[in-house]
Amino acid sequence: MRGESRWVLVVAAMSLGACDGGGGTGEGNGGAVEPLVVEAVETVLMGAEDNAEVVKMIPGQARGLLVSSKARKLTLLAAGEGGLEVLRERVLFENDASESELTHAAVSPDGTWAVCTRTLLETGPDGAQTDCGGELVFVDVTDSGTFGEVLVRVPVGPMPDSVAISPDGLLVASANERDGPEAWGKCEVPGEEASLSILSVEGGPAAATELHRVRMVDGDTGPREPESVVFGGDGDLVVATLQDSHEVLFVRVSDLAGVEDPDSSLEVVRIVRLPDDPTGAGPWPDGVARAVSGGGEELFVVAGEWNDTFTVLDGEGQVLSSTALDPGDFPVTLPRVLDEGSPRFSPDSVTTFSARGRVHAAFSLRHAGAVAFYDLSDPAAPVFESATAVGKSEAGGQDAEGSTIRPEGLDASPDGAFLLVANEGESSVTLLAPLD
Repeated sequence: MRGESRWVLVVAAMSLGACDGGGGTGEGNGGAVEPLVVEAVETVLMGAEDNAEVVKMIPGQARGLLVSSKARKLTLLAAGEGGLEVLRERVLFENDASESELTHAAVSPDGTWAVCTRTLLETGPDGAQTDCGGELVFVDVTDSGTFGEVLVRVPVGPMPDSVAISPDGLLVASANERDGPEAWGKCEVPGEEASLSILSVEGGPAAATELHRVRMVDGDTGPREPESVVFGGDGDLVVATLQDSHEVLFVRVSDLAGVEDPDSSLEVVRIVRLPDDPTGAGPWPDGVARAVSGGGEELFVVAGEWNDTFTVLDGEGQVLSSTALDPGDFPVTLPRVLDEGSPRFSPDSVTTFSARGRVHAAFSLRHAGAVAFYDLSDPAAPVFESATAVGKSEAGGQDAEGSTIRPEGLDASPDGAFLLVANEGESSVTLLAPLD
């Protein structure tokens, strides 16, 4: 455990740090720089059926917001001298008997409100689906009696799976996955379309209004279904992974002004096919995070969930590197999947941060029950640093199943002083901190 003085410094550094991550001096690793090593400080178990899946930092605070998807529960956590403390909890939509879930969240730059994606599924008397839709749920996340209070609900496209808030807090982007059955999804209603929603919150979250809904036109590599979304540093660029088509989409909100019924075939929408691995397996990209190189270059880091890779792109969509996770880098004590045709580690979510004068990326590894750290000082040649097991009671091994912890969501303080990891399989949350 760390002393109280360290956590005072953490809060101060977070208040001064850039909330969108990145930075650093770009000092090369080159084998001469000591790699970042991170330890698990504490893991807190949530409800066994909660599905603790998503966690986001509260900007400027040593606190995080945990979203338990199936329970539709929000939890406010504090990181302190003794580890993690549960401050407040609120269950949303308690009377909803459907399979609707809260699938993702983003927290406003001032830390007072958040927006959650909510899937909406309706069935008829015969059990067949009659509707699959989605909405964004704006909520109060202050440490007060109003924590979790719903401010407004805004309809978006079907089955939203990710949401982001622009750095200035004026725009929200939602990745409306649709999640069709042709890609092992849950939405069985014909005619539903995947899309990307852009909302204005210039008048505050309670006045949120959808400005644009960009419909996805399928390509020749699979259905284009937005999975994860993030804003660029200017609050205009929006970047989204298209998991089932192995692509990443780039579009500027300003380029959509005046366009009626926009779709992904527009010239202003750039779609980049990500590299396969050396065996020809596609990445099925999942999480995406923004970083800033030591030279001030905007970067986007994408986790390749299926082929155990990650890709670094610049702000124009140019691929700078594609890195395969090397099994030899990871401790032999970690679980992994050995089933042929499945990813050993399955990098899911990604977050970036600056620490020790360098830019780092952290990936949750669902099959390994761990978080992996890479040095991005040279975006063209990322360097493995370390891996840290998460969770409380790992029961998995090196077999066809791998980890039982199944970490998914993670987020880091901008200075890398600590990270929070949501472990969906175990339904827990882990606090990580770098070793001194």
